Amino acid sequence: MEYKFVKNNYCSDKVPSHLVHYDYGVKTFNKEIEALEQIESGYWTSEEVQNMLDKINSITNKDFEYSVEGGHLLIVADKEETHLFNLLNREQKKADIIWSTERFIKFLKEFKDFLQKNGR
Repeated sequence: MEYKFVKNNYCSDKVPSHLVHYDYGVKTFNKEIEALEQIESGYWTSEEVQNMLDKINSITNKDFEYSVEGGHLLIVADKEETHLFNLLNREQKKADIIWSTERFIKFLKEFKDFLQKNGR
């Protein structure tokens, strides 16, 4: 297993439960894909992931570009490859992770399932 999906609570135990804020993301176990952890955000919903999947599946001759709101990951996909950039490395020109778009779609589907199971 290279990664698992996580639901993080960064609030103090003293915060009333109705005010608790959760972030949804990924914990990686492989240094080569560590940048994937920058996908973490409290804004994720299964609908947002489905929108991404729809846009990626409809790519024709131009790239799909997505920056994770509340996170630090830039996603640039074409029909063949998806490049993931950790935005905390501002001087970097090369992608942190390059996956086939097919592999990235599989990841997004897994993430969507995780979000749905968590009421997102």
